[in-house]
Amino acid sequence: MKSADHLHALPMIDSAAAEQTRATSVSMATTLIMNLLRCVLFLIKNRLSVISFRGYRDIGGDNIVIVVAPSPRLHAIFGEDCAWRQRRPDGELTIYTWFADRFGCRVEWEEVTCL
Repeated sequence: MKSADHLHALPMIDSAAAEQTRATSVSMATTLIMNLLRCVLFLIKNRLSVISFRGYRDIGGDNIVIVVAPSPRLHAIFGEDCAWRQRRPDGELTIYTWFADRFGCRVEWEEVTCL
């Protein structure tokens, strides 16, 4: 084994898979990436700070979560489309995790209140 053999890229898609399956997978990935881009551009256009984003797959399909910094503009931008999904205490504080959906992505942020 040469020292650089481990650097060769492994195939991302099983070469035995049907061409239609490959085409569908590429199409779904492209849509997911474009939705992420649309959402991030929407957030930046509305002067929101994107902290991070992550993707995951579950029974419902592929999902992207974009975390933004808290801002008073969030409730104005998302209006009644946003809701809190989690409330947790931290000493004398209560932390609410809010979310809203845009372009097939979930936008999340946290707000802190005193008890």
